Amino acid sequence: MAEIRALRDQRQWLSALALIERSAAAYPNDDTLYVLRVNTLSEIGARHRAWTLYRARPALFSAEEAQRIEADRLARMTSWSRIYVADEKHLLDEAHATDRATSDYLGRAGLDPATLPLRLRLDRLDLLNRLARHQEVVDEYARLEQQGQAVPGYTMAVVGDSMMALQRPEEAAAAFEAATAADPGNIDLQVQHAYALMESERFDLALPAFESLVDANPPWPYADGSPRPYANWKRYEAETNYAMARSYGEDLAGAQAMLEPLAAIAPNNDGLQSSLGTVYERRGWNTRALERHRMATTLDPLSIQGRVGQVETLMALQRSDLARPIHRDLVATHGDALSVKQADKLWNLHQGWQWRVFAGAGRGDGDGSSASPLGSRDAIYGFEVASPLHDDRWRLTASSADRSAEFDGATVHDRRAAVGLRYGFDRLSWHLQANHAFDTGSGPGQAVDGTGIAFDLGWRFSDALDGVLALRESDPEASLQARASGIAADSATLGLDYHPSELTRLTGTAQRFRFDDGNRRDALSLDLEQRLLTRPHFLLDGLASAGVSRGTLDDAPYFNPSRDRSWEIGLRADRLAWRRYDRHFRHRLAASAGQYWQEGFGSAWVPSLRYEHEWRFGLGKTLVYGVSWSRPVYDGQRERHLGFDAEFRWGE
Repeated sequence: MAEIRALRDQRQWLSALALIERSAAAYPNDDTLYVLRVNTLSEIGARHRAWTLYRARPALFSAEEAQRIEADRLARMTSWSRIYVADEKHLLDEAHATDRATSDYLGRAGLDPATLPLRLRLDRLDLLNRLARHQEVVDEYARLEQQGQAVPGYTMAVVGDSMMALQRPEEAAAAFEAATAADPGNIDLQVQHAYALMESERFDLALPAFESLVDANPPWPYADGSPRPYANWKRYEAETNYAMARSYGEDLAGAQAMLEPLAAIAPNNDGLQSSLGTVYERRGWNTRALERHRMATTLDPLSIQGRVGQVETLMALQRSDLARPIHRDLVATHGDALSVKQADKLWNLHQGWQWRVFAGAGRGDGDGSSASPLGSRDAIYGFEVASPLHDDRWRLTASSADRSAEFDGATVHDRRAAVGLRYGFDRLSWHLQANHAFDTGSGPGQAVDGTGIAFDLGWRFSDALDGVLALRESDPEASLQARASGIAADSATLGLDYHPSELTRLTGTAQRFRFDDGNRRDALSLDLEQRLLTRPHFLLDGLASAGVSRGTLDDAPYFNPSRDRSWEIGLRADRLAWRRYDRHFRHRLAASAGQYWQEGFGSAWVPSLRYEHEWRFGLGKTLVYGVSWSRPVYDGQRERHLGFDAEFRWGE
C-alpha cells in the first residue's frame, strides 16, 4: 500500500494502477484498494470506467470524491459530445445524453444546478448552447455574475453566441469583447464581435473592424526562417466575412467583387460557393444563386448554408416542389439552427395566406368643369387575399375594391368584387379573375355595371428580364370620368421589366384602351430607376420616365388628348431610420420634375413630391403610408393635387 501511494504521489499513474490491480487480485474485498483503483482510473482519463465502478459501491467514497468523479465523467461526456458525426440525424445525440446524465446526477445528489462545481457549470453553458437552449445559458451566466464567479474568456464566447441567438447583439458584443481580450489572437472571436456590432446596426464600427482584420492578415505570410510562405486561413476568414458584412450593408457589388476571385482560386470550397450564391440571390440572380448553392452541397452534402440557400432560391424560382424535401430534411435534422429557423419562417410565409388591405384619397383644386380625370375628389379602398399554396402551384384569390371620383358635384363609383385562380410554376405564372361591379353612387355610370374578366400572364425569360401580358374586360382602372358618362373600357397591356441587378431597373409598357364609344387610346411608357448612392442605412436612386399616348376620338366626354407626351426626372432618398432584425422603420422622399405636352395646349412643367413611411412589424407584416403633392396640367389648366394612401401587407 505504501508503494502504491508513493507511485501516486509521483504521478506515475500507470505503474500505480498495475500494482493496484495485482494487489486487488490478491485481496478482492479490500475497500481501500477499490477506492484507489477508482481514483487512479479517473486520473488517467478512464473516467467513465471510474464512474461505473464508483456507482457500484458509492458508500466507499467521500462526498468530495463522489463529486469529483461525477464531474470528471460529465466533463468527459461534454468533450466527446462535440465530436463530428457522419450521420447528421445523430448530431446532438451525445449532447442530449450528457444533458440527461447531468440531470440524473443532480436528481441523485439532490443538487440545484447553481450549486454545481464551477467547472461543471461552465461546461454546462457550452452544452446548453449547442442544444439551442440559449435562454438557459444567459440565465446561468447572470447567476454566475451575481455570485461573483469569474467567467473565463472561452465561456464568454459561448455566452455571446447565445445572446446573438436571442437577438441581444449589444450584450453579445460586450461578451465577445471580453472573450477577445482573453484570447486576442483568436480571429473567430474577432469576427463574431464584428458581427455583433453589425447586428446592433453599428455598421460604422463593424465594417472598419472587418477591414482591419483583412489588413492585419496577409494572405501568404512567412514563418521565421522559412523560404516559402504558407496559406493564411485567418485571412480567408477575415476576407469572406468582410465580404458578407458588406453585402448586409447593401454593398452587394463590392461583396461580389471580393468573393468571385476567391471562388476562382478555391472552387472546391463549399463555404465560398454558398456565400457567393447568397450574394447572387440578394442581387436578384436566383438561377445563378441556385447553381452556387448546389455546388456547395455537392462539395459538402451536410452544408446547412448551401441547403438553406437552395430552399430560398427555389421558392423564388417557383419550384417549391424541389425545395420541399430539402426544407423538410433541414427542419428534421437542424431545426434549432438560426438559419434553418429563419428559412422555416420564410417557407411558411410562402406557403400560407397572402393579404393586402389598401386605401387612398386625393383632392384637387379644380372646379366642376375641370378636365382632370381624377375629379375634385378621388378615393379608393379595398382588399386582396390569396389562399395557401396548393400542390406547390395553385392559389385561390378574392378581392374587392371601391374606386370613386367626384365630377360636377356628383360621385361616380366603381365597386367590384372578384374571385380567381392563380398559377405559378417555374418560368410561367398566370392569374385569371372574374369580377362584378356593384355601384351605389349616383350618376349615369350605373349603365355600365356588369361582369368583367381579368387575365395576367407572366414569363421569366432570365434572372434579369420578365415579361407580362394583361388583358381586361371592363377594366376597373379605366377612366372614372368616362364611367360617369356610361362608358366602360377594355384594355390590353404588354410590359417588359429589365433588372440586371438591384442597382438598375428599366420597365417598358405598351397599353391600349378600347372604350365603348369607339375611342382607342394607345400609350407607351418607359421608366428607369438607377442607384446613385449606397450606404448601409441610406439609398439614393435616380428616377426617369418618358411616355407618349394618343386617342382616336376628339370629342370624348372625358380627358382624352389626341396626342400628348411627357418626360420626368427625379431623385428618391430612402433612409433606414431603425431596424431590429425582422422589424424596421424607413422613410422615403421622392421629388421629380418634367415637362408635359398636349396637342393644342402646348407644354408645361409638372413637379411632384412624395413622402412615405414603411413599418415592418415582422416577416410578412408591412405597413406603408404616404402623402403626395403634384401640379398636373389638363387641357392647359394647371391644378394642384394632394393625396394620401396606405396599405398593409400580410404574407410573402
